[in-house]
Amino acid sequence: MAKWHYLIAPMLVVSSTVIAQEASSETSMKKWQHSIEIYAQALNIRGDTTIGNISTDVDVDPAFIMDHIDMGAMLRLEGIYDNQWGYYIDYSYMKLSGKTDSVLDINKNILKGSLDIRQGVLEVKGFKRYQYDVGMIDYMVGIRWWDNDIDTRLYGSNGNVDLRKSLNEDWIDYLIGVRWTKALHKNWAVHTSLDMGLGSDTNFTSSLLTGVRYQINDWSDLNIAYKSTWVDYENKGTYEYDTATQGFLVGWAAHF
Repeated sequence: MAKWHYLIAPMLVVSSTVIAQEASSETSMKKWQHSIEIYAQALNIRGDTTIGNISTDVDVDPAFIMDHIDMGAMLRLEGIYDNQWGYYIDYSYMKLSGKTDSVLDINKNILKGSLDIRQGVLEVKGFKRYQYDVGMIDYMVGIRWWDNDIDTRLYGSNGNVDLRKSLNEDWIDYLIGVRWTKALHKNWAVHTSLDMGLGSDTNFTSSLLTGVRYQINDWSDLNIAYKSTWVDYENKGTYEYDTATQGFLVGWAAHF
């Protein structure tokens, strides 16, 4: 019997050590909380743009986008460590194309035209979270990267005219912002975030996002919100873009 005591004692020590290490590992892993959200936004884009010496108004609504969209994607990834330090990555992309056959040139020739627009907007932010009586407040700093590609073509049916113009313009804006989140009920929470900033060629940029989240279960929720982004970018002689992009969005997020 004494021999069994000598064997059992070390086994209990090893077992308790393994269990403690596993519990410690699980606790450490739980300090990181992540979420990935897929969302769709009914975009309205208003403002004006200048390409070279040609200026035009921008007036794009959801119906126009649905008629001319070739591809679109909107995705958000977020994580926070120990409910204090976090990151936020948001990317939206769309590709639009259109054609017309009623363009007149200076010689009154009837020309056909085509236009391809590709726009990607990437937001990357880091934040520090604080708990207050009014809710959670995240103080954020980061960048917003704009990537605009425009291809235009005018051509005649007899082949005597074939004009092409391409523009690839991208820039980075530097941001500071704040986000407020408040639980209204065990399944409902309200959130509002605001950022603003500028870049080397950007006079001003800002973004507002406000809405509510509904907790579907313990690992997913639904986001219903309104988002608006303003930008006033000027690269004199090449490209100017002064617009407001806004609309309601619906997203589904998974937490892990």
